[in-house]
Amino acid sequence: MTGPSRHERLDVVQSHRDSHGVVLVLYGDLDAGTALKLEQAAAQLFNTTYPPEVLFLDLSGLSFLSVGGARAILAVHESAGMSRVRVVTGDRPAVREFLHATRFDAVLDCYRTRMGAIAAGSRSEFMSRVKTIWEAG
Repeated sequence: MTGPSRHERLDVVQSHRDSHGVVLVLYGDLDAGTALKLEQAAAQLFNTTYPPEVLFLDLSGLSFLSVGGARAILAVHESAGMSRVRVVTGDRPAVREFLHATRFDAVLDCYRTRMGAIAAGSRSEFMSRVKTIWEAG
């Protein structure tokens, strides 16, 4: 009997989808051996006629995150096109601290909770706030 394959060490579950966004929850290990599974799941969402406005990557179910896994998250961020990617770290100090120590959190849009990521608003709300601040001088 053999152990689980590399891809079986990571589950990528779409837990919610509406007109504004999609939530992908990751469970297990995200490393160089499982990164492709995340990248393929995101590509399926982005390469459609109507890609999501926001992709929420919920990392709260991860038990392990490596540099290869963080690079996969960055690759998803860079391949998003017009979609925005928001990363939810959850109550996993190891995930938050890893993203901070590697400075990936300076590039990625990171939140501790899914509600915080959702409350950040849409692209149009963001642009409206920027315009208000700009015009206020």
